[in-house]
Amino acid sequence: MFISFNYKKNEYDKYPLMLTLLGKNHIQEPVYRIRGITMHQIFICKEGKGELIVENKKYLINKNQCFVILKGVPHEYRSLSEKWVLDIVGFNGSIVPQIFKSLKIDHSGAYFLKKNKYINKHINNFIKIDKLEDQRKNMLLSQELYCFLTDLYFELGQATIMAAANKNAIINDVINYIETHYMEDISVEFLAEKVSRTPEHLCSIFKKNTEMTIVKYINTVRLLHASILLVQEPSVPIKEIALRCGFRSASYFGALFVKNYHMTPNQYRMM
Repeated sequence: MFISFNYKKNEYDKYPLMLTLLGKNHIQEPVYRIRGITMHQIFICKEGKGELIVENKKYLINKNQCFVILKGVPHEYRSLSEKWVLDIVGFNGSIVPQIFKSLKIDHSGAYFLKKNKYINKHINNFIKIDKLEDQRKNMLLSQELYCFLTDLYFELGQATIMAAANKNAIINDVINYIETHYMEDISVEFLAEKVSRTPEHLCSIFKKNTEMTIVKYINTVRLLHASILLVQEPSVPIKEIALRCGFRSASYFGALFVKNYHMTPNQYRMM
């Protein structure tokens, strides 16, 4: 379940905290964002296990752990189990820095939940408030978000960094190119030529650094952008979205989407 929250331009100064994204029992797909995202996010692991890589550190995320990604911080995370289920709270606001300072959250990373007594209550309250026909709905969401964040003060404990994940310059160059040219034809041979390596050597060091093949990484980036377009542009045919994201075959796109998201593109759009 995903809900996005929109605000009018004049509301950005009106509310000190703004809930922008809510996910409940979301089956998480792989995410790679080398430029970060335009909101702060808190993820709570409900089931399964995953891996977070942020600020050159790698964390394992298990049930009853959570991780925080600050606005604008490059990051990636992916499932390490058959199914990785998360609750997600995305938000912005002028008082976020002060709240994070009180919570002793000064960097993106993983934390464990000591009791997890209040989190589910707040997630459910967000959903109830969103269904209200009330002019004060955005203010009520802001108030509930404040309660959610302050309750975290009693819930959070620092998690241990599992391993360093330093990426070398060659891999960063390849990733940067894929991120900005995913909609074009990209071959391993072309990428190898750009970084002055043989295709075999590039494939080897890429797999060593990212634990996936170049082709899988390209497809993952393309699927991520396609999933966003499916929601943002509901009237655009799925075949066109596939083409715009670099897939030359709509059937291949559909098969990959089902494999990664466990539903068809149309089912994802309707959800």
